[in-house]
Amino acid sequence: MANTDSADINEIQLGYFLSNNWKNFVGKVEAEIHLRIKKAKVGEIEYDTQTERAKVMSDEVLRWSKINGYDGPITKVWWTARPGVLSSAVGKEVDSRKNPTDVLVQFRDGNFLGLSAKSTKTKGDIGFKNPGLGTVEKALGSFKPYLQDAVNELIKEYGVSTSAATRRKEIRASKEISDLAETLGKKVLNQIRDELFSKISRMNQKTLLNYILNDWMDANEVYPRYVKVTGMRTGAKIEDPLSNNKITALSTKKISLSKIGNDSIGIMAGQKRIMKMRAKFEAKKLTSPIKFSGDPWV
Repeated sequence: MANTDSADINEIQLGYFLSNNWKNFVGKVEAEIHLRIKKAKVGEIEYDTQTERAKVMSDEVLRWSKINGYDGPITKVWWTARPGVLSSAVGKEVDSRKNPTDVLVQFRDGNFLGLSAKSTKTKGDIGFKNPGLGTVEKALGSFKPYLQDAVNELIKEYGVSTSAATRRKEIRASKEISDLAETLGKKVLNQIRDELFSKISRMNQKTLLNYILNDWMDANEVYPRYVKVTGMRTGAKIEDPLSNNKITALSTKKISLSKIGNDSIGIMAGQKRIMKMRAKFEAKKLTSPIKFSGDPWV
């Protein structure tokens, strides 16, 4: 939750700077209320950190947009974290699952540009796609019920509750139960990783390319166009998901897969490392759903 609060501050403040200090911010009253609430949660230091980072990110957006043919100045800004805002702003239905815009800007010539904002303390790439198991299953078919099998084993061994919330308390209260839950949880992630590897290994190169671009990198053609703007410990960078060296490598080189550690799959194009697909629990092992993340592979 703290990460979400910090991200919200970063996004709203990015919109604030791009809107000329609220002047062109659509829905600014609601955004200001959210900002005050989030500031109270994260504290002054984190709030200031995210604000300073947002300012650097806004400068980079303005620089990039000018170089790439957007006719300034920016006339409207929306914070699109709430349902329906993005579709309402552009005047047509937008599938937010395919378009990760956090802040939308409109320029003097009427063109829109979406910004997928990320804030990180590192200087390298960060993962942008974090699909749930259900989302992956829609594309690849159902996975075996590894998680439920592991929970059943824990219940059989220690008589823990079938309720996830109660089971979480029971796991925390007992080292023996916690140790077994940890072991079973790691096994579940390994099994799911292996099944994901098996499913995508059977794809031909064209199908695998489309799957990676569309389901993991958000690099499919979408409207409105968006770019990924990342604020870092020092500076900011912009990545166009439709034009970068990873996309070029994927599109021109042979894609290969490898198993990494207990729960990840490495994606390479030729000799270039693209990303890792990692299986993980949303929270505590055996008490929360399984999800995935697209992580940097450095």
